[in-house]
Amino acid sequence: MPMPKSISKGDQVVKIENKCSIKYQANENQYPDFIMELLEHFHTLMTPKQCNFKESFGFTNDLGVMKIFMHIESLEQLYGIDTTQQESYRLQIDDQLNIQIQVNNHWGLVRALNTLNQLSDKGEINHLPLIIEDEPTYSYRGILIDSARHFLSVQLIERTVDSLVMNSMNTIHWHITDDESFPLLLTEYPEITHSTKYSENSFYTINDTTRIVEYASKRGVQIIPSFDSPGHSMSWGMTKELADIMMMCGSTIKQYGVLDPTLDKTYQVLESILRDFYQMFKKVKFVNFAGDEVSKTCWDQRPEIKLFMQENNINDYYELQSYYRRRQKQLWKEVIKAEQDIIYLYRKEDNLPLDKEDIIHWWGYTDQLPDVADKPNRIILMDYFPLFIDAGFGNAFGNPYSVYHTWKEIYKWTPSLPEGSLNIIIGGEVPMWGETNNQNTHFNKLYMRTSVIAETLWNPKIKETEKFASFVKRLIEMEDRMTKQGFAVTPVTHGYCRKNTELCFPILNENEEQIITE
Repeated sequence: MPMPKSISKGDQVVKIENKCSIKYQANENQYPDFIMELLEHFHTLMTPKQCNFKESFGFTNDLGVMKIFMHIESLEQLYGIDTTQQESYRLQIDDQLNIQIQVNNHWGLVRALNTLNQLSDKGEINHLPLIIEDEPTYSYRGILIDSARHFLSVQLIERTVDSLVMNSMNTIHWHITDDESFPLLLTEYPEITHSTKYSENSFYTINDTTRIVEYASKRGVQIIPSFDSPGHSMSWGMTKELADIMMMCGSTIKQYGVLDPTLDKTYQVLESILRDFYQMFKKVKFVNFAGDEVSKTCWDQRPEIKLFMQENNINDYYELQSYYRRRQKQLWKEVIKAEQDIIYLYRKEDNLPLDKEDIIHWWGYTDQLPDVADKPNRIILMDYFPLFIDAGFGNAFGNPYSVYHTWKEIYKWTPSLPEGSLNIIIGGEVPMWGETNNQNTHFNKLYMRTSVIAETLWNPKIKETEKFASFVKRLIEMEDRMTKQGFAVTPVTHGYCRKNTELCFPILNENEEQIITE
């Protein structure tokens, strides 16, 4: 899981006799360090603790041992991808457990080894000889994690990477800052960080961000860092020195902030933050500048803003936000000389001008997609229903927040655009906003629902031919794998239905069951 695109099966079963069952048919010094670290990661997953990774290299004809031959076209370390071919792989296994892996790069190698791990996790491999030729349908398959509302440790983020690898997901959209906190340690304005941190050490240094980006890259996962502005920016102005660049909004609970886009000082601070942001994440392929939920009425607080708009022929607050976005992009592209493409959060209410290279990150309702259909931009789908997996747990103030989106509802969703849309789908994402999520609930909320979206984004067409009960069986098997690796996931179903999946899950839709009964 996810189900490969093409499988050619035989009818033989071969047991893996040797506990230290892997032998890479190569010399230990043949590969760069990042490949070796990746191979060691999978060696740890696939063999008992007493097995020595360094002893897994060398040529052998022993039966009952997986003999792995790897053909890797490029040994360049990649920190992000933008085509599905970069993750394609060919996996061929004969009845002597000779295993041929052909990939373009280490991202494809990760996917091939993950498939091999699943095939061999019961101590034998079925359907030999076996040939799998596989490639994802979408190049962007991600989750969102939120370290602004609850600080997430470096170790937890690394474990999150490992969980994605098991599911062939490839992206962490890291929502780092927001109104509540700004846990990136800044060089020129460290008071922004320290005035909003939740505890003494709950912030990230450049060493931390570099470590996370490297860790993820070696495992075929890209980090897409995000900080939001000009909205969601209360944390920028919580000190006397910077209070003037931010306006506090909200009726009773003052915890929403919007930057003043008319002040030169705002852009001085912004440039400094962007420089730090670039240094912390210079190797990543994309950045997310969000730009959503800007409270326009908040700007009504300052008459000077209206005067600025009149003097600069800015007609309304949408044009004012567009002015801010242009200056932000100018700093990023022309002053700092950053090369990363920019992603913006987008829905009907955030319908701001886009450049052709910008990426739309859709977070509205599916039936509102026609509102952006005229834009020939790449688009990431994060449809509010059913992909917001934080929904249904209440908000930060103890009030109800939407409804819980079950794994079955997520299974019913498939990426789609309105007829005639000019958008180009590059993938999808399940967001887990952090108002009521911390290290104790993290994996429980992410899984097993993220495993379902992983399947859809890799191979959505499998739903057209596979029986629903068969899918549920595979999802339960994935639950068992994740539990074995120490992830505290939410169970798919109870014990009776685990044993009787065809009885409990004969069909997908209840109305179909009604028709059959009648």
